[in-house]
Amino acid sequence: MGRSKRSDGSNLSSEALDTLRSSIKGKVIVKGQSPEEEYRPLLERWSRMHIKEANIIVLPESEEDISSTIKFVAEHNLDVAIASGRHTFSGSSSGYGLIIDMRNLRKVSVDAEKSIAVAQGGSLAVDIEAAAEAVGLRPVMGAVNITGCGGITTGGGIGNLSAQYGLVADNLLAARVALADGSIVVASDEENQDLFWGIRGGGSNFGLVTEFTYKLHQADPLVYFGIFMFPPDKIDASLELVNTMHQDYVMKSNGKFACFGFSVIMGGNPVPAFLIWYDGPEEEGKKYIQPLLDLGPIYPGSGAEMKRHTETTDWKQFEKMSPPQFSRFVGTSTQISYPISVDILKRTVQMFKEVVATHPENLSASKLIYDLRDFSKVASVPLDATAYANRREGCLIYVEFSWDKEELDKEMMQVIKDFIAQVRAWIKEDNEQKGIADVGAHVAATTLYALISDGDEKLVSVFGPNLGRMKELKKKYDPSVMWDKWYPVDPEV
Repeated sequence: MGRSKRSDGSNLSSEALDTLRSSIKGKVIVKGQSPEEEYRPLLERWSRMHIKEANIIVLPESEEDISSTIKFVAEHNLDVAIASGRHTFSGSSSGYGLIIDMRNLRKVSVDAEKSIAVAQGGSLAVDIEAAAEAVGLRPVMGAVNITGCGGITTGGGIGNLSAQYGLVADNLLAARVALADGSIVVASDEENQDLFWGIRGGGSNFGLVTEFTYKLHQADPLVYFGIFMFPPDKIDASLELVNTMHQDYVMKSNGKFACFGFSVIMGGNPVPAFLIWYDGPEEEGKKYIQPLLDLGPIYPGSGAEMKRHTETTDWKQFEKMSPPQFSRFVGTSTQISYPISVDILKRTVQMFKEVVATHPENLSASKLIYDLRDFSKVASVPLDATAYANRREGCLIYVEFSWDKEELDKEMMQVIKDFIAQVRAWIKEDNEQKGIADVGAHVAATTLYALISDGDEKLVSVFGPNLGRMKELKKKYDPSVMWDKWYPVDPEV
């Protein structure tokens, strides 16, 4: 059937809208008809760059509401987007047509005896983490807890527990999925196994997940956590430390020690920092940060302490580095093999500094991150076991530019494409000089973490060798390409 142009719903009759309202228990908010004070807040997104004035916003109260809404979308061939955490770099939760806003479906139940959590599709990571922590358990979720479980699970999802237990998607036991015809099916290892394969890394390509069932893990609620910041004159020394931190500390911790290096710009200069997380007591954790203590001096106010795991993922602690006025974000990623070329890192930091210098007041909250976590558990799962294709060991390099002026949007979208293209070129050149095969999507696991990307990457860069099967499943479960907001696969292309 393939993709056809969808309507934004602006020409729907009042009778049609009344039919939608009468078919569900939840609210139907219509642009120009509903009160502005009710409509406007529903448009807000983590990245204000992706605020779009949707014509219809549906706030379902049940799975039945979701089913009825999807049938309405299909009947009127409407453009549709799913909003859960509304926390995306690519803007996949926004649209001008109809938004299925899941914010009222956040119920979580935990079975401590079976170590499982069942979460409604609108749940945030914090909902699941808090419910699990209350009974001495922990889910695998991302590094910050304001993300929706829908996006991070169906997109794969990496967290600080991934070194021990794999991706968020690897800890999904079952899901209830609303398909493009409005029917609800179960996806698991026992039922609709092909759909279960697809929703673990394939995003929203095959439907809207109304309910997730997760595996939980026994854990002490306290972890050793902190951020260490250093003066600008330590930037080169900090970059020269990354291989040591990964090889001699992260990889020798049995998955318990997670570490990120990152740079921010202060006073025009790159300031180096490390975020650390250790799943154990302070006396053990201190052994893993000795190189950071030796690097000193440490900025006053930075350091590590014992915290509840749910505190370490609380977005509030990162707000100092992401002031609310800098609320327009674009991010992307790539991967470099170990041992990392320190020269590439230094060139990347210099390029990052130069970009921020073009608009120093507007880009001052931007970040460059090198993720030193242990991905061997993620990479140990066969590449064709799920749709997720970034199953390889290596350092993920993320860049996140944030600004506050709408007029910079177009420029920064191009800047980030050029930025990551240059980093990838440096990595390719370095691999060729070392005689390392170019490990890319065309031959093996991808080098892109698609949840941190601009939304414009080629599909083969997202799904790699799994793209062929993705197309087959799209033809089966969504032949009209209703779900087209996050790297949509077209079965006819």
